[in-house]
Amino acid sequence: MDSSRGLRSSVLTAGLVGCLLWGLAPIAQAQSLWKGTQVGMSVTAIQRQFPRASAPPAPTRLTDGSRELLRLADTPVQGHAFDALFFFRQGALQHVNLELRETGGAVFALQTFRSIKVAFDAKYGPPVDEQDQTFNAATGTATFRSASWRSGRTLITLSYATAAGRLVVMNVAYRPAPSRSTDDI
Repeated sequence: MDSSRGLRSSVLTAGLVGCLLWGLAPIAQAQSLWKGTQVGMSVTAIQRQFPRASAPPAPTRLTDGSRELLRLADTPVQGHAFDALFFFRQGALQHVNLELRETGGAVFALQTFRSIKVAFDAKYGPPVDEQDQTFNAATGTATFRSASWRSGRTLITLSYATAAGRLVVMNVAYRPAPSRSTDDI
């Protein structure tokens, strides 16, 4: 009789632990992106976290089908003003991009890129991938640079492009990282 009571107690305990772990699994597997945001958050949840975030005047759409539904203007990053763009697909957060608001020349872009890269190197370690390409185009020289870091299951990519001596774009993208190196082929 005592052994059956012990067995029932063990089964009950195992069942409760299993239910608890199953219930917490979405929390444990939530993937962080930027400033506490997580993949799958709703527009309302992002607005609660960032009350100044609002609908963008001209939303951006990414090739994966996600659409910018919220924008947080003038977000400071290493002493520079960026806009945070929140991309959703089917009402769930997918990506966060930070776009530099400031404009300038190629030297400004390179200095900004380097200062943010140093900060990311200090926080995340050496990049898992770097690219540095220069092209000669009809309008002048064009340059593209990028560096990527992994933080848990998040891929963080800092990139900039210049053309004819002017900054074209500089951004930081926070998105889910491929689970295996072959997933992004």
